[in-house]
Amino acid sequence: MISAAKTPNFNCPRYKRNGILPMLKRNIGVKAAPQRWQDNALDGSFDIVFTFEEKVFDTVVEDLNTREQPLMKTVLVINLEVKDNHEEAAIGGRLTFDLCQEIEAAESWEESIDDIIAAFEKRHRRKLLYSISFY
Repeated sequence: MISAAKTPNFNCPRYKRNGILPMLKRNIGVKAAPQRWQDNALDGSFDIVFTFEEKVFDTVVEDLNTREQPLMKTVLVINLEVKDNHEEAAIGGRLTFDLCQEIEAAESWEESIDDIIAAFEKRHRRKLLYSISFY
């Protein structure tokens, strides 16, 4: 006899206690399904790409370095490591917004990105990975 896979019980107190349900509800409001960087190539070019996990950062940088670059437009890829929970996501969101504002305020981010990143890391005691690539 073959049994069907057991459907998770989303009314389980453990899911509520661990914050899984609110996180799933948040994600449903943001996107229909998990997204792959490689599938978004037709969305146009980006000035900055943020990742929140080093493995994803590596994937994005590798893809940018191996794809054709017809526009030769610069793109800044930044990784801010964030644990996948509500508290860290809220902190990561605020830090990302602050960093975006600092980069936006720069006359030329290409010339001042090293200083912006160093100041950010010192102020927030968080290490960032970053790379400049091209489209």
